[in-house]
Amino acid sequence: MATRKDPEKSVALPPTGSRNPDPITDAPGSHPIETGIGAAVGGVATGAAIGSVAGPVGTAVGAALGAIAGGLAGKGVGEMIDPTTEDNWLRESFPSRTYAKGATYETYEPAYGYARECETKCEGRPYHDVESELKAGWGETKHAAGLGWDKAKHAVKDVFDYRGAHRYAGEAYDRHGGKPFAEVEHDLKAGWGKTKHAASLTWDKARDAVRDAYDRTIQLREERLKVNKRPVEAGEVDIRKEVVTENKTVTVPVEREEIVIERRPASGRAAAGSISDSGAEEIRVPVRREEIEIEKEAVVTDEISVGKRKVQGTEQASGTVRKEQLKVDKHGDVEVRDHRNDPDRR
Repeated sequence: MATRKDPEKSVALPPTGSRNPDPITDAPGSHPIETGIGAAVGGVATGAAIGSVAGPVGTAVGAALGAIAGGLAGKGVGEMIDPTTEDNWLRESFPSRTYAKGATYETYEPAYGYARECETKCEGRPYHDVESELKAGWGETKHAAGLGWDKAKHAVKDVFDYRGAHRYAGEAYDRHGGKPFAEVEHDLKAGWGKTKHAASLTWDKARDAVRDAYDRTIQLREERLKVNKRPVEAGEVDIRKEVVTENKTVTVPVEREEIVIERRPASGRAAAGSISDSGAEEIRVPVRREEIEIEKEAVVTDEISVGKRKVQGTEQASGTVRKEQLKVDKHGDVEVRDHRNDPDRR
């Protein structure tokens, strides 16, 4: 892995080194190296300026004392780069990037994570100063096989540009004594053109990132459950007709003819002729009756209509969510007031 020419300033780029991940996004966080930057830059510069009043000896003593305060200032600059806020900025700006065409944010997440670790270890050096080292380091990561450097470098540069703007804002905040951004924007714009970061990012593109960092706003977020509903097939109903048989008995009144024979006594008078075997008389009377003939006919007994209706019910959805809370660590005799909970605030 290539390093800087000054052996005392050499930095081991990823994939080695601690990530210090953010608890919610798992993005690499700030590192102790930023405190060292503050001590070396802010401490020596500020302390030496104060000590110069007392001459060379005072300059040396002032530099030593200033390194302590400078270390805290440098830590502030580093901690100010909130990985979750940075991730939001990258996600929101991703669709507008030319390299994002036809790709998803997740495709470039490895490049963003790699860039975060590298930028922290490169002590704020701009992208164009360390591009060759970044390219070599990317080739050693497991992600290089799936995403070539020609594509990954644009995402890496985005992180370097964003963090460069934040570091510039942190330094400017101390330099301007915490004046509101609107009051010092003109000076910030002029100063940006003189920085090492201006070659990679114009002020128009850096302005929003500088403003966010200059205002030193920390976003506290929490996760909320978002429940979506989608229709699913619960089942189906088949409706059809089928023929069943059954025996039915119907009582039907029928008529039949019967022979009625009536006898009545005669007068006893003599009958003509004699009784002979050939003189038999016979009366034939046809007798009829009704028979049942069965016929069947189809009649409509019911009409069936089929439809659907919606009924309302409730179901419960549960999940584990996380939220961010503000924690303030005080060092020394410092008074901190949370205005949100301050009853005296007007």
